[in-house]
Amino acid sequence: MDKRQLQTPILDGLKKFDKTAKGYFCVPSHHRGNGADSGLMELFGENVFKYDLTETPLTDDLHDAEGFIKEAECLAAELFGAYRTFFLVNGTTCANEAMIAASVSEGEKILVARNCHKSVLMGLIISGAEPIYIEPEKSLSMATFGSISPDSVKAAFEKNPGIKAFILTNPTYYGICSDLEKIAEICHSYGALLLMDEAHGAHLAFSKSLPKTALESGADMTAQSIHKTLGSMTQSSMLHVNGTLTDMDRVNAALNLVQSTSPSYILMASLDAARRQAVLKGGEMTENLLKISDYIRSGLNAIDGVHCYDGKNDKNIFDFDRTRIVFSIDGMTGFEIADKLLEKYKICTEMADSANVIAVLGHGDTKGDCDRLIQAVKAIASDIPGGASVGFEFPDIPPAALTPRKAFFAKSERVPLSESVGKISAEMIAPYPPGIPMVYPGEIITEDIYEFIAEAVENNRHIHGFSDKTMKTIKIIR
Repeated sequence: MDKRQLQTPILDGLKKFDKTAKGYFCVPSHHRGNGADSGLMELFGENVFKYDLTETPLTDDLHDAEGFIKEAECLAAELFGAYRTFFLVNGTTCANEAMIAASVSEGEKILVARNCHKSVLMGLIISGAEPIYIEPEKSLSMATFGSISPDSVKAAFEKNPGIKAFILTNPTYYGICSDLEKIAEICHSYGALLLMDEAHGAHLAFSKSLPKTALESGADMTAQSIHKTLGSMTQSSMLHVNGTLTDMDRVNAALNLVQSTSPSYILMASLDAARRQAVLKGGEMTENLLKISDYIRSGLNAIDGVHCYDGKNDKNIFDFDRTRIVFSIDGMTGFEIADKLLEKYKICTEMADSANVIAVLGHGDTKGDCDRLIQAVKAIASDIPGGASVGFEFPDIPPAALTPRKAFFAKSERVPLSESVGKISAEMIAPYPPGIPMVYPGEIITEDIYEFIAEAVENNRHIHGFSDKTMKTIKIIR
């Protein structure tokens, strides 16, 4: 291990500032806690305000890093195997936007996995690029999508000449991974960049028992939410750039476009500290995650009517992040299970859909935490008579009439949902499951899509995207 990796340049720089600066006449206006609300001070403690600083000659500048921020980013790049790493304080959302804006220009084509995070739509609006959507395989084990098939990626490039980049999510929220090495080879054979939303995969680098990271697999850029799986604070992420195909000037310009000009030094310090913690304990922490996830999975699968996916026997899932717990109970929706866990057993879970509940494990979880979840699920399942599991159907991707950017800026109006067939949607509508957009702005609402959405509305399923919260009308392009 390189001993430099034990350093924390940002933490040390902030401590040095505290000892050096005797007066502070900069923003933020609470002036290092002196003017902070007493209730907030009591809740958070004084140190969080003391180090809530702005750019000064002693604190470096995230947008033009030359001092301790630059040092911390270089250490992170070395750890994760990147050519260049950028610290982010606007989460992986801004990284997805920046990757797209840096890779494709208005009118150029980008291949997009249909199950991408909604921040990808924001990147498409910013760039003006034309998305070519590709749908993952349907999982045979869970009511959701599986992996992206390399064959379908190759077919998309052959059918759509001129694609400049491909962006996909790996691992997905459900822990599902695709064959990134083959996909990277295909992208590069067509001269295209591979962009990865690896928000849930920062921990993959610290165990050979887990799927390979995007950088190891040949991705050109990858965004990681360090706060999701490696312990930094919420909203802090990293963007890693690999290889020589990426235009670094455009990456810098894109990040300046989408990232705050008042970056939080607290968030940046947490990235610095999380990187050092990963150096010291990353392997140990990840092996503990694997141990407790296998324990939970075994315990849940021993309960009648409970199914916890184990990464096996599904030809449409290339690989699986075993640290992710995805389970269901026969005869119940995921929403009902999650509600009961919270209301009766005071257990919060990460996400639910119509079939599954997703539990995200943390490095500090104990066997007691695991037993609490297992026993609660056992109690819930014992009260359910059982029944068929929820199926998974999804309409075909609709034709596009406008790019997301043109649709965003076009004039729109509301029409009754029942009169929307054949119209161009001005909204992104995503029923759960699968939590994936049924229709994007600029796409034509087909009969199948209308029927799927109408059925979801009628059955009070969770739906994201309607600006009309009654879901009786939908915005369409005039």
